[in-house]
Amino acid sequence: MPRRRDRLLRVAAALLLSCGPGCSSVKTQTAVVGHHRVRFVLPQGWEHLDHGRQQLFRLGEAQVSLVDLGPATRDAMVRELEAADSLWRSGRRRDAFQRVRELRSPALRFAPSLQRADFWKPWTDVTYIPEAADSFAIGTAFEALIAGTAVFAPVTTDRVLEYVLVLTTETQRREIGHRDRRKIHGSEWIDVETWNRVSHLDRSRVAFAVDDGYLLVLAIDHGRSEQAAPGFEALLTSLELGAGAPPTR
Repeated sequence: MPRRRDRLLRVAAALLLSCGPGCSSVKTQTAVVGHHRVRFVLPQGWEHLDHGRQQLFRLGEAQVSLVDLGPATRDAMVRELEAADSLWRSGRRRDAFQRVRELRSPALRFAPSLQRADFWKPWTDVTYIPEAADSFAIGTAFEALIAGTAVFAPVTTDRVLEYVLVLTTETQRREIGHRDRRKIHGSEWIDVETWNRVSHLDRSRVAFAVDDGYLLVLAIDHGRSEQAAPGFEALLTSLELGAGAPPTR
């Protein structure tokens, strides 16, 4: 049954992307989603709203989102902290502090509480009163944060999946129905179907890829599966990721 369902979804996605007599030619669109440059084909009839780090796609009551969920690797965490350090050195103290406050990653999420506290201590000791923080001490704290990322163990794919589900679904009510590893335009995606853990109904989809160290997630936000799933599949199979997008500021 899962294979038959997958075939049907792929056929539906192909129909959405196809262009029959009388319809306009299919056009590839581009967007910068946080740290990611992406190309995609908008499914016929769907609306696209560009909100930077979050791209929304809508058809009736169905909504699919494409969002940058931040660093997925230690190297990407370092890049985020170095970017914050650069903001501070350029005189944008408030922006720099905000960027540090917004730092999140699977490594931080699932680290032991003591390890997290030790990681943040050099920063919180200096910035508990941000306006009074000494410039030299701030520079030292940035160095300590960057060095501190080395304590985090590499995150497994299962941990990243758990992180994605925590941020995109009501995990206490849902469970994984099935998961696939898919190669799409040269990028590796994990594609997951979830459903109500009691009834196995109310199916939904979420897929993620780690692109140049950062986590990109495509998810069905709401809408009936029969309406949202074909659009999700069409978007997913059209997505092309390009490395080297400038970090968001």
